[in-house]
Amino acid sequence: MAQRWDFFISYTAADQGWAEWIAWQLEEANYRVLVQAWDFVPGSHWTSRMGEGIENAQRTVAVLSHAYLKSVYGRQEWEAALRADPRGFARKLIPIRIEDCPRPGLLGGVVSFDLFGHDPAAARDHLIRNITTAMAGRAKPAVAPAFPARGAVPTVSPALIPPHRPSGEPAPAFADSTPAGPVPATAASPATLAARIWARSPVGPGHLGRLTGHISAVEGVAFAPDGSMLATASDDRTVRLWDVATPTQPRHRVSLTDHSGRVTGVAFALDGAILATASWDETVRLWDVSTPAVPHHLSTLEGHTGPMVGVAFTPDGSILATAGWRRTVRLWDVADPAEPGDLSTLTGHSSTVDGVAFSPDGTVLATASRDRTVRLWDVTVAGGPRHLGTIKGHTEPVDGVAFGPDGTVLATASRDRTVRLWDLT
Repeated sequence: MAQRWDFFISYTAADQGWAEWIAWQLEEANYRVLVQAWDFVPGSHWTSRMGEGIENAQRTVAVLSHAYLKSVYGRQEWEAALRADPRGFARKLIPIRIEDCPRPGLLGGVVSFDLFGHDPAAARDHLIRNITTAMAGRAKPAVAPAFPARGAVPTVSPALIPPHRPSGEPAPAFADSTPAGPVPATAASPATLAARIWARSPVGPGHLGRLTGHISAVEGVAFAPDGSMLATASDDRTVRLWDVATPTQPRHRVSLTDHSGRVTGVAFALDGAILATASWDETVRLWDVSTPAVPHHLSTLEGHTGPMVGVAFTPDGSILATAGWRRTVRLWDVADPAEPGDLSTLTGHSSTVDGVAFSPDGTVLATASRDRTVRLWDVTVAGGPRHLGTIKGHTEPVDGVAFGPDGTVLATASRDRTVRLWDLT
């Protein structure tokens, strides 16, 4: 059976850096990519490999520049994609401009987008947003358009489209701490842009309240340990704090707006006074929320080189685990959250790490990855963590992980539409 790819990257040698950057971002978003710089290895047949890319890739990404437009091979590649889909219904050709260059002839009739003129984080967001739209074939906004009354000024900005999720399911919620009371919260699907609060009962959950205000997908939720406050993280680059002491009457208290990228993870320390927020801007921020109406930014953790996703405190709040797109997890000394220190970096996963969770005693860390595995680490000595073992069995990326109350059972959630329980005794 012929190998298949989601994208073939067509580029000229002068633009190899751009081509590799685009390929990296797409593979981090779980697309299959064929790119000459990585896949035309010694011993392979160049012409045959190029033909495979054009024939067996679902779509061709043409990296447009002045140099590319002069390339004979580049023209053959984009023309082949256009011939396979001359009316653009399947969106076989996706032109991406990396500099201000013309789109002559037939190429000018294909809708393109630009990556130049953005900072790296914004360019990454722009790339994934447009690629996701091309794959879906539609760019319907996630919020209702403003009423077009004469003279009215729209007040809602377009929502960001979430990254590629092969199963079509909503983004996972990273609720790293739960209240003592019986009130769970869930992240919203990208279509609702809301968080909901539910009550447990013998006959099933009851809907208590709906929290609205975010203008894009809600990616993460976390309760303060006493259950009186809820933090919600959103693709709109904000974190909202809610007073949920009375769950049927949730009240928005304040929004944290310092992040410059999507916010995908939130976690409270055990004392409820410190909040960690993880973002696609490649940072994690620590906040003093002991006075929820007046949160105070304490520090920014930097060092990851890609979007941040998962974040979790040890039970005593002295160590923070952060995970992201570059296959690594970092441990930080946050005993003094105003002066955090880098403790260690955990490597071994072969794809993005989406979920992190500490055991109830804080000695074991579980890391969930899109490589379909969960790794367990002995973090008794945080400066020298030790790999304990790898859990395998899921057939799709693993997005979430959680320990049971006594630490002997681990739950893992996957895009294969299953949740698995593992005996750790």
